Amino acid sequence: MGTTIREIVEEIGGGVRDGRHFKAVQIGGPSGGCVPAALGETPIDYEALTKTGAIMGSGGLVVMDDTTCMVDVARFFLDFTQKESCGRCTFCRIGTKRLLEILERLCRGEGKPKDLDDLEELSEQVKRASLCGLGKTAPNPVLTTLRYFRDEYEAHVDGRCPAGKCPSLIRYEITDKCIGCTLCAQDCPTAAISPTPYKRHSIDDAKCVRCNACFAVCPEKAVSIVPKH
Repeated sequence: MGTTIREIVEEIGGGVRDGRHFKAVQIGGPSGGCVPAALGETPIDYEALTKTGAIMGSGGLVVMDDTTCMVDVARFFLDFTQKESCGRCTFCRIGTKRLLEILERLCRGEGKPKDLDDLEELSEQVKRASLCGLGKTAPNPVLTTLRYFRDEYEAHVDGRCPAGKCPSLIRYEITDKCIGCTLCAQDCPTAAISPTPYKRHSIDDAKCVRCNACFAVCPEKAVSIVPKH
């Protein structure tokens, strides 16, 4: 209490590693809010966090770097809270389900511009009309990511995932950095890469399930993530 978000992330936590950049933190558990790195000087206290749209909640911080898709983050946390709903009140039971459906559609590249307005309107209704704390705070990840990362939502409406995370919006390619070590082929769970020792490999997009195994295992960083369309 009293320290800032940036102090906890960079000084106490050691900062973001592997050459990545600090992008945001999720504060307060699944019903908390996502606070961007630009607000890193925000002190950890109840009033200051509430002003950002987040909550103190459980006091936990999830630190995200520039490889994180904020639309997917909102979808992930809302999926949890939607399943936790007891179902007693209509807005929490059905409202969170409708919010999740919109987010899943955006992550598949099937979103529409109107979806962003619908997310905001429905989120506010769920907050006001829910009976307990879960329903009143469940929309926080949606509202804060919309507030601070709206450009990512707009990109998803256009069929793009800037962070390269949403499987439906990306594909993997092997560049000419490939040395033909075959590690990617060995790790591919669907045999989408045929081993061709000492030659540049290729990926069969129809078999690829976007598991990221080839990207993670390549010693030459020869696997790139590119927009699907």
